[in-house]
Amino acid sequence: MAFTPQEFARKFKSLCEAYGNSIDEVAVATGIGSQALRVIESGKASPTGDEVLIIADFFKCEFSWLVDDAAPNPEENASTMLRSEGGRLAASDRHAIAEFLYLCKSQAMLEELLEVRLSHDEFMFDPRGTYFKGHGADCAAALRQKYGLPRNAIIPDIFGWLRDKGFRVFRRALPSSQISGLFVRHPEAGNCILINFSEDKYRQRFSAAHEIGHALLDADKKYNVSVQSEQSGSNDLVELRANSFASSFLMPPELLSMIGTKEQWKQPEKIKEAASQLFVSVPALLSALKRDNILDEDTWNNLRQSSIRLPDKHEPEVREGLTEKQRDRQLVLLGMGLHSQYVNMGFEAHKRGLISQAKLADILLAEPSELNELSALFGVSLKHG
Repeated sequence: MAFTPQEFARKFKSLCEAYGNSIDEVAVATGIGSQALRVIESGKASPTGDEVLIIADFFKCEFSWLVDDAAPNPEENASTMLRSEGGRLAASDRHAIAEFLYLCKSQAMLEELLEVRLSHDEFMFDPRGTYFKGHGADCAAALRQKYGLPRNAIIPDIFGWLRDKGFRVFRRALPSSQISGLFVRHPEAGNCILINFSEDKYRQRFSAAHEIGHALLDADKKYNVSVQSEQSGSNDLVELRANSFASSFLMPPELLSMIGTKEQWKQPEKIKEAASQLFVSVPALLSALKRDNILDEDTWNNLRQSSIRLPDKHEPEVREGLTEKQRDRQLVLLGMGLHSQYVNMGFEAHKRGLISQAKLADILLAEPSELNELSALFGVSLKHG
């Protein structure tokens, strides 16, 4: 394993560029002096072992990649994405995305330690022809059929359903960007989906399905980043296809026909009732009704302008029986990416002695002193000693 300060300097500079951080910002965040970092960046001196560890932790990258000149970067797809999307991503959001990928890799590690075996074959879909909206609808129908999900079945928890099928789906707050969601093909963790937790709850459901559409239909893509405008009105065929998949997967024609008649769908109260029942936004529902020619153009426009609002939107990932304070805290943790399936796996690995308490805290983005609180919030036990 060869290490040279010049190659480390190149990697360090590329990380600063990808994450939008200046030397002074890295210095403040890591506690390594600005002058020391500038010497490291120049390639004139080697960093200490502790400095490498601190830099790897700050950028959530592999220590082994930093210290081996010839090692491939497992985060190359993500780094390329961050550089290309720099204009749409604040530095804080780039680091949130890095933590999201760290959670994805940690989940893959936990599954290996716990010998979790997914009970399904990988779903494959080969789009044919040039009708992109048809690709999306056909893929959605095929995915439902693959996993025995009836065409008229409602999915209350799309996030949990997708995780059960082997997708890495994490919800993470990205308050400084207009990004609705993204996916990255990771060499260790597979298809990794990030949903912006800062957005409307029901929009997040559509974003999850939208990004899965990209993951399944865009085999040539190493990553995809979706912004709000692309999901709501893009003319890009690839985005239209992902929208078609999401709409058809969450609201198949058979499901809409089962819920209401053409006459019923013309009523704002019916739209409000059905959107709540389907856990979708009003614009998404209206778009699906127009898709199936249930609403004509005039009725669709009238309903769009009627300001239908949905109160008390369903949140499927917060445990029942929590106090208001505990519920608020769990929502904060969800916004960091910590969902029950992932947290439970971490505590189970620690319980079996497969990871240390320090490692458990690390993969939960927490301090060891916070583990008791996390165990209470998620209803799991913490092994002591």
